[in-house]
Amino acid sequence: MKNNHYIHPVKAGNIVIPNNLWLAPLAGYSNKALRLFSYGYGAGYAVTEMVSLEGLHRGNKRTWNYLDLEGEPCTTVQLFGKNEPAKFYEVSRLLQQRIGIKIIDVNFGCPVRKVIRTGSGSFLLNHPGYMSDIVKALKDSGVTVSVKIRSGFDKDNLEETIPALDKAGADIIIVHPRLAIQFYNGSADWDKILKARLLTGRILAASGDIMTPEDAEKVLTLTKADAVMIGRRAVGSPYIFKQIIEYFSTGAYTSYSLPEIKVIMLAFARLFTGLIKKDDIVPIRSTLIQYVRNYQNSKDVRHGLSMITTMRELEEVIKTW
Repeated sequence: MKNNHYIHPVKAGNIVIPNNLWLAPLAGYSNKALRLFSYGYGAGYAVTEMVSLEGLHRGNKRTWNYLDLEGEPCTTVQLFGKNEPAKFYEVSRLLQQRIGIKIIDVNFGCPVRKVIRTGSGSFLLNHPGYMSDIVKALKDSGVTVSVKIRSGFDKDNLEETIPALDKAGADIIIVHPRLAIQFYNGSADWDKILKARLLTGRILAASGDIMTPEDAEKVLTLTKADAVMIGRRAVGSPYIFKQIIEYFSTGAYTSYSLPEIKVIMLAFARLFTGLIKKDDIVPIRSTLIQYVRNYQNSKDVRHGLSMITTMRELEEVIKTW
């Protein structure tokens, strides 16, 4: 039997997060359906897709619609924006008043060019002072503050960013150990998370290339991180959270057969269409494709999934698999 000390609650500020297995924010994927599904498999915490600070500040209805957190036990919002601490403060106060938000996560890691061009996301990694000012403004607004960073923009600068975030009062620091210019190429260098651990006593979460329960054990052992945050693997395998819990409890975990995967896919699609109240599969086609990537003879199925628009069409594609 495994030692289950790896799984534990995390206290951030005055918030107690039920466990340390977290769903990462992924643009286009971390919708309400995936968040609820992940909670069902044992995730303790989830973060929304990144939401525009500017959109919320302007009162854009579509932006505010990203923030339906009803029925989610421990979800918070991730904001992206440029170096405008006063806006972060104002939007935080609005989020607290309107939806009772208690934790705000700041995206300091997005490597997408259109985000960087606005002075947001990983652009800010080159300006630890700006990052510090944003964190201070959010702390002044009365929320617990989480930040998601990479190891640097085009060179590793954790020795600058981590102390700046620590001193500013960030409660949670989530490290994805790739440079922004790498996007998701190459391998995540977990030694850089260990470097971050040695630079701060704040709550530290490890992110990047955590694909199996064994990976979760390795990264927690190596880095002494307080939590793991899983993104891409959870998109097509939300049951990864259940597998990790099983592994740490018993030393083994459930593998899912093809018939079981089909049932899970249909359940996810039904949850999604139920939440949006229309029979539209298009927004989750890329998610459904992730479910089948690791199975034999899936090329035709992936092609079929890329064309579907309704639940009925999804059911027909799955029947042929």
